Amino acid sequence: MRRKGAPGSATRAYVAFTLRYGWLLWAIALALAVPAGVRTVSMYAHLKSDIEELLPRDSPSVRALDEMRRRIPGLQFLAVVVDTGTDAQISAGEKLLDDLAARIRTYPAGMVRDVRTGMEAERRFVEMHAPLYVDLPDLQEILQRIVARRDFEVERESGALLDDGETPPSIDTSDIERKYDARISGKEKGSARFSDSKEHVSLLILEVGEFTTGAAKSRALLERVQADVKALGGTQAYAPGMRVGYASDVAISVEELDALESDLSVSTVLVAFAEIAVIVLYYRWWRSLLVLLPPLLLATVYAFGVASLPPASVTELNSNTAFLGSIIVGNGVNVGIVLLARYREARQTGLSVDDALVVGVWGARLGTLAASLAAGCSYASLILTEFRGFRQFGFIGGAGMVASWVTAFVLGPPLIRWVDREGPGTLAPTRRRHGIMDGVVSLVERWPVAIVSVGSILLILSIATISRFDASSELEHDFSKLRRVDTWSTGDGYWGRKVNALLGRYVTPTLVMSDSVPSSVAAEKAIRGSMEHEMLSTMVAFVRGASDVLPDAQDAKMAVVREIREALTPKIRSLIPDGKRANIDAVLGPEDLRRIEPSEIPPGLVSGLRERDGTIGRTVLVYPKPSEMLWRAKEIGAFVNELRDDASTGLGPNDLPGRVAGSIPLSHDIITSIGRDAPLASLVSFLGVIGVVLLVLQVGSAALYVIGSLAVGVLWLGAATMLLHIKINFCNFVAFPITFGIGVDYAVNVIARYVQDGSDDVGDAVRRTGAAVGMCSLTTIIGYSSLLVAKNRALYLFGLTAVLGELACLTTAVIVLPALLVAVRHWKMRRNI
Repeated sequence: MRRKGAPGSATRAYVAFTLRYGWLLWAIALALAVPAGVRTVSMYAHLKSDIEELLPRDSPSVRALDEMRRRIPGLQFLAVVVDTGTDAQISAGEKLLDDLAARIRTYPAGMVRDVRTGMEAERRFVEMHAPLYVDLPDLQEILQRIVARRDFEVERESGALLDDGETPPSIDTSDIERKYDARISGKEKGSARFSDSKEHVSLLILEVGEFTTGAAKSRALLERVQADVKALGGTQAYAPGMRVGYASDVAISVEELDALESDLSVSTVLVAFAEIAVIVLYYRWWRSLLVLLPPLLLATVYAFGVASLPPASVTELNSNTAFLGSIIVGNGVNVGIVLLARYREARQTGLSVDDALVVGVWGARLGTLAASLAAGCSYASLILTEFRGFRQFGFIGGAGMVASWVTAFVLGPPLIRWVDREGPGTLAPTRRRHGIMDGVVSLVERWPVAIVSVGSILLILSIATISRFDASSELEHDFSKLRRVDTWSTGDGYWGRKVNALLGRYVTPTLVMSDSVPSSVAAEKAIRGSMEHEMLSTMVAFVRGASDVLPDAQDAKMAVVREIREALTPKIRSLIPDGKRANIDAVLGPEDLRRIEPSEIPPGLVSGLRERDGTIGRTVLVYPKPSEMLWRAKEIGAFVNELRDDASTGLGPNDLPGRVAGSIPLSHDIITSIGRDAPLASLVSFLGVIGVVLLVLQVGSAALYVIGSLAVGVLWLGAATMLLHIKINFCNFVAFPITFGIGVDYAVNVIARYVQDGSDDVGDAVRRTGAAVGMCSLTTIIGYSSLLVAKNRALYLFGLTAVLGELACLTTAVIVLPALLVAVRHWKMRRNI
């Protein structure tokens, strides 16, 4: 493995070229940075937090959402919730919402389609047309019961009864009435007003003008509503102790994007200040910032610029890719750190700037190239997945790693020469101090066997732990744990639970779309059948189809109603108890009953059912029950698969299977996509990193040591996440393939220095390179640690997983691997004695 070398003519010629044409190289670099910078700014300006942005455009749930936008207006909501504090103040809360509703009704139609404080208008409409909303067989059953009682009375009066003790037929329709109690509100005997005095909560629901996953319109609407609440004097103008909160689609969109933007701002500031501080402290030379940061910043904007071009064509960032700027800075600076460290070391020996640059470039090129290509490969492995959040991460991250190496070695040498115009020794004290690395080397050289033994024991325990990996328990199947952490105390999570409890259902339904009325009728029938026999009965509050708002067989029903009225003679009516008589009158509706025309139906009844062209009958609304079940992967999958199966029944010759649209299908497709793509990305990343190491270091013991060090670090990481109960989710999974590439960086640089020096002094290689490697790891950890302050739990877990990976790989590279080399050297020496 040992081979000593020195800078050759090629390295000298390359450095001379960069120094001679430095101004030209920088002019070109800055010119390219202009369009790249514009693309970068544009991406961040189009930042999106919606989970839809993580999936490929051709996934079933995304295609369904696109179709829903084309066909269905609205169907996106904002819930304004008032907690009145006491039941006595419920009327004050309702007054506040009534006054707010009056203001909202003046908003442009493109902003708000409908405002509801209850279902009073819808209930009045149904009551005016009650018999038309009763199924024809049920009306015929009512008629049959009345006729049977009438005939009984006639026979009794005429003496035609065979048995004087015969029990008269009952005219009781309560069983039929109960069947229709939930047709409108979804809650039995529920109030027409969205209020609950027992829970002291009242609700106003806005349906937005157009469905959008972008937060700009949602934020404008929410801010306008909040401004109107303030203009009304707030809750204190109506009653003391009341509170107002916001929930549902609009609130979620704004809340998640606000958290993402806030986290991004904090992350950027933390990374910038922390990395500046550690760089200055490490080199003890403030000009090191001028050497490291400009090429790194150029590499970062180049990465985003390249990713905006085909085939990637990334035009906007999502929750997975928003922090890539910080991550590229934290990872990409490693190249410059190693290069500058080798240059600094050469300058301390008294070499001139040019000669020190030759030594620095020659000494840093191999290890940093292997590390950058390995890191780029690990990012690029995500491109092979269909998950859009991963693919974009792969394009941008892979480009960033390559660009960081190129800018460091092309733009770094002339920049160092311009900055360092003083004599030798100006970068640091002439006596080199290695600080903590001296302690590490002492530990490694004194206790090599003990360190290797402890590392081996940890490795065995890690393998034993990972062997118990079970996807059903180690993958995060509860999406409620991935939202911003404060949503359950002050945000949509808190207020949304009040809304769900009040309504007994989610505000926004899951939509099933068909190509024709017959296929939609078949899908609705299948869904209702599944609710009677399958687990849907525990997950669905109620189903609403076209027949629930625009009854069929209206003429036949009106004919039966006329027969019922004729059968209800004064004598028969007198035999019915007052309460039940009122119920029958309610079922029969007004005397002037007439057909229902589609244009007469209140908006609250046809939202999601009436399409843009006025068509009613090709969609079915499924309102889920508020339940923890619909946050869990298994139940989500069962719910979505059942709806998709039901939507595929009774298709006509030209009909496609029905499409299921909503947030729950999106969650299901994300779970499915990760389960399919995660193993592929991990395998490709690991194989790619091995290939890069073998290509750069060539096949031999050096490459095997590096690969072994990486494998140990990754196994430690896997075991640590399991023991700490850090479950894999759609965000932190990325940390695993990335760790393959970033983690190999440290072992590669230590081994590369050990090989280049050509001596048997492992401690010297660690002492000289370990400090730079530790610095590299520290800057990377800073990049990842910035996510530990994120409000979004998914991003927090990504940062935590990545930091653990860094610590594991750094430990194996600068402690366990050197200890193994020392132990092997001692073993060879004893064998040769």
